[in-house]
Amino acid sequence: MNLAALDRIHKVYCIGIGGVGVSAVAKFFLQRGVRVEGSDIQRSPFVEDILALGGQWFPAPDPDRLTKDIDLVVYTDDCPPGHPERQAATQCGLVTQNFSETLGLIMEPYLHRVAVSGTNGKSTTTAMIGLMLRAAGRDPSIFVGSRLKEFDSNVHFGGGDIMVAEADEYRDHFLNLHPTMITIANIELDHTDYFHDLAQIIRSFRRFVDSLPPDGQLMVNDDDPVSAREFGAHPKAVTFGQSALSHFRLSGLHPSSGRQEFDLTWQGRDLGTFSLLQPGVFNAYNALAAIATTISLGVDPEICRQTLQSFRGIWRRFEILNPNGQVTIVNDYAHHPTAVAGTLAGAREFYPGRRIVAVFQPHHRHRLTSLFAEFGQSFTAADVSIISEVFAVPGREKKEAGQKTGHDLADRLGARYAANPEAAERMVIKVAKPGDVVVIMGAGDIWKIAQPLSEHYA
Repeated sequence: MNLAALDRIHKVYCIGIGGVGVSAVAKFFLQRGVRVEGSDIQRSPFVEDILALGGQWFPAPDPDRLTKDIDLVVYTDDCPPGHPERQAATQCGLVTQNFSETLGLIMEPYLHRVAVSGTNGKSTTTAMIGLMLRAAGRDPSIFVGSRLKEFDSNVHFGGGDIMVAEADEYRDHFLNLHPTMITIANIELDHTDYFHDLAQIIRSFRRFVDSLPPDGQLMVNDDDPVSAREFGAHPKAVTFGQSALSHFRLSGLHPSSGRQEFDLTWQGRDLGTFSLLQPGVFNAYNALAAIATTISLGVDPEICRQTLQSFRGIWRRFEILNPNGQVTIVNDYAHHPTAVAGTLAGAREFYPGRRIVAVFQPHHRHRLTSLFAEFGQSFTAADVSIISEVFAVPGREKKEAGQKTGHDLADRLGARYAANPEAAERMVIKVAKPGDVVVIMGAGDIWKIAQPLSEHYA
């Protein structure tokens, strides 16, 4: 399917319509007046969005729904080729694409196509960039792997000539995008059900960077070892970090009354102090990546400063649900060892003197097994740890001999073990004390216990 064919689409069927990516594509078609239907076994918040916009959702797959009047079938890779609806679409001769292929077509008409990539921090950085551009009057379109509080959605369609999109490296999805600017936050080993090792991930990032047009721009984290080594000297590179050689240089990072502050220079020019409500060094780097990207797109640094100062964060990214509760509940998406360690360190920094209770649900058996040693070092900032059993991603894995379990990680940490999120919730109520900060982390369904706990401790 090509760009012109998008205008001839009247009916779309989405397999996995409740996911953050496929639902964003569904919203794109719904706002164009296209009839959208789809299936998902989970009635997620994104399904609620689709229903509110006039789309149709089915809680179970049914091959008989895949009829010849469907112009396009969009699927998530969590639904493998053997999924009954994907098989029916193929047998019916329907045009099928995964989410990223469709996103690439949606991005194509925009003059400026900004792709935000990296192992950790993509969603927050994408949101920051989008809101900075919006504050500058650029009216961008934004695709983010979370929910923007400003729009209560994972996608915003603007009228400007720029689109900012999260670029996922999983299964080389980002190679389906054709950006004019790439921002690389960091590169680490992840998605080990697809990538065999870090070298394979690096090769994918090289192909991604090679896709830039001759006048394209590349934003590189100078302080991330892999990113700096591979792309710091790239002719298109604009670097950011704490090095004196970085184009955008951060210094003086310190917490200050419920926020963190840092100083910034741009090619030797003092841009002053920037303030951020979100804790953690990793969030300072997210902000730095966003500033470097938007200034390189012509945005005034003062607009960047003002946007960050009021940035409220996004769904499941150090989301404080009850700031005044007797026990503070924080909901976070961290599922990689680096993200877990950074989130807990940020909590320790923001809440000095308070007990930190970590509740973690590993996401994907392959990830836990491949990075088990790293996970074993990620909880040092927590006073108490509760480990729920692994969230096994439907369609992406099969249980294999030798794979690590949540119980194994709990044993490794000397932590409490919960067989499921409900058990973890009961355990929190049993162990939490007034003044504690409970940080709930994971990319699976552990988030569902956060709101009930926040209400319990309101």
